[in-house]
Amino acid sequence: MNGLKRCLKARGQDVKKDFLLFLISGLALLLCLPQTASSATSTIKVDAKAGVSSTHVKYATLAINDIVRFFSDNYHLGLHKKLRILLVPDDKEYAKVLARDFGYTQADAAKMSRTTGGMARDGNMEYIFAAKAKQNSPMDAFMHAACHEMVHWYQYAAGGNKSAQVKWLLEGTADVIGYNIVEAHLHGTLEKYRKRSLNVIRKAAAIPTLRELYSRKDWLAAMDRYGGNVIYSKAGLAVSELVQRQGLKSIFNYFLNLKKFTPAVAFERTFGMNLQNFERLIDQKIRK
Repeated sequence: MNGLKRCLKARGQDVKKDFLLFLISGLALLLCLPQTASSATSTIKVDAKAGVSSTHVKYATLAINDIVRFFSDNYHLGLHKKLRILLVPDDKEYAKVLARDFGYTQADAAKMSRTTGGMARDGNMEYIFAAKAKQNSPMDAFMHAACHEMVHWYQYAAGGNKSAQVKWLLEGTADVIGYNIVEAHLHGTLEKYRKRSLNVIRKAAAIPTLRELYSRKDWLAAMDRYGGNVIYSKAGLAVSELVQRQGLKSIFNYFLNLKKFTPAVAFERTFGMNLQNFERLIDQKIRK
């Protein structure tokens, strides 16, 4: 983990003063990392709306840059579609993007604008990532939103639709990898994330079991019943337990194993334990 931090910090020092130009030109090259010699070239389009600061552009650059390198260096995975990044300064503009570019109804877009900081979509021809870049929002939260959503693209690239069959693993892994990337630039992020998650669980009126957090339908129902902070905290703490046991890089091997195996078998091959037994262990460990 210290090696990862040093490596990412060293790279972060090379970000040029003109962050927007760097994002358009340099990052486009990083997103072309091939899996094979015949892989197609990716391009990038950046749309930073009026009111988005150069600092937010800088940290969005760092997040995307580091996620691309993390998956290329450790798993030889790259993105090979066009990537469109939309940075907006407030909830109102974010809701407009969700309605226009993500297909949400006006009502759903308004609701999502209050409960999410970033959103990603994998289309036929391009990836779209939108994020709120509020002037007064914590930079670690903004940077993490970019990391979290990009991790989802790699999860689906590795495991296809089976990646979402165990939703707590999908979301928890994206959270944990994301916060580890942010930690390299904003020291103390991981500890703050751990304390915040534990505090959310302590204050929760009720806590879901991991078996309640499987399908997308389950996840949305649990969000309404328990609250988004509670279910994300539970998923993140469960994945953090896996990281403590086997290390950060091991957790993504689960998604790679989904190419050949069911989620239950992939979990056992990756972590050496039965999925349901682990879930019961975590449910007992993470209680009020």
